[in-house]
Amino acid sequence: MAVVLLLGTMVVILLATGSFLREIANAVTSSGAEVSYEDLQQLFALLLGAIIALELAHSVHLMVMGSKGYEQVRIVLMIGILAVVRKLIVMEMDQVSGILIFGLAAAVLALGGAFALLLWVDRTTALKEKT
Repeated sequence: MAVVLLLGTMVVILLATGSFLREIANAVTSSGAEVSYEDLQQLFALLLGAIIALELAHSVHLMVMGSKGYEQVRIVLMIGILAVVRKLIVMEMDQVSGILIFGLAAAVLALGGAFALLLWVDRTTALKEKT
């Protein structure tokens, strides 16, 4: 089942990368040297979508290989951080409430803190294993 998920994720990655490249080509050919803020938002949203799909594929690949431990948790946290950052880039700040922005900021801080704590535990464990 995990192999099927991995193959499906690869298709999503190809589609996301194709959409990103198509949008870059459209931005370059239609506006020349000037790219609007909305176009940049769309490009970054597509780029981050492709990166999220790549990270998800990496996580599924680790699952297929039987790898367990900190690496999979790190990837899940990174996917969460990327998803929140993507949301912050895509949303129009003048059309959302302060509570939503505060909630997204809290999510970034919580995910970043968990990621930093995981890195600290991973390094501490690695140092103890070496000695």
